[in-house]
Amino acid sequence: MNSGIYTAVSGLRAQVDALDILSNNLSNLNTAGYKEDKTFFRMLSQEMDSGELDDLNKAIDRQKVAAESTLNPSAGSLTLTHRDLDIALMGNGFLVVQTPQGIRYTRNGNLLLNSKSVLSTSDGFPVLGERGRPIQLGPGHITINESGEVLLDEARTDRLKIVSFEKPSSLLKEGGSLLYASDGRASEKPSEATVNQGYLEQSNVNPVSAVVSMVGILRQFEAIQKSVNLVMNDINSKSIENLAR
Repeated sequence: MNSGIYTAVSGLRAQVDALDILSNNLSNLNTAGYKEDKTFFRMLSQEMDSGELDDLNKAIDRQKVAAESTLNPSAGSLTLTHRDLDIALMGNGFLVVQTPQGIRYTRNGNLLLNSKSVLSTSDGFPVLGERGRPIQLGPGHITINESGEVLLDEARTDRLKIVSFEKPSSLLKEGGSLLYASDGRASEKPSEATVNQGYLEQSNVNPVSAVVSMVGILRQFEAIQKSVNLVMNDINSKSIENLAR
């Protein structure tokens, strides 16, 4: 069998993976603070042999194509909600959240008070204050100013812990709008981001661009599929006929 088919098939697999990534972006189009994944393709060598190869092995195509993705940290548009517990961050910054799996980061500022009056995300995870502890609030009017200070009836109670990363694109997704820093890939530092109360940052997914990319992926898949059929049904069959002669 023509060894190039294996590369072509890996290309088909890569297009399917890219389509899955794009579909996930579109499914989170209305998720506040969601950051899209950008797809790129990489040619990988499967050559693991050591030493000199014989002529046959040198002729074998040991390349494969893989689809990978990286986080797009660009800001989404802001929507005015007039809700006191809705906030949007401006600049390189993330809210710090406590989850059962550990510390996570998010740009989703759709906050609420849970049954214990702890400031939490819409998923129920406590948002941490500047001392690294959940922010406990009582009854009263809540104000969150530009510097992230949380005031209850104009009395300061805490300040949101907002951190930044030198390379936000190195953060990994856990689900929804939650992100985490893999060991050795990203380290947090204080952020200079400002807070806008009464606003929400929307997903940064561009639906028009996403649909255009989807059409491109489908066309590339179709082109690769045709090349595989051409090699298997036409070129190989003619080669076998000529060899028999």
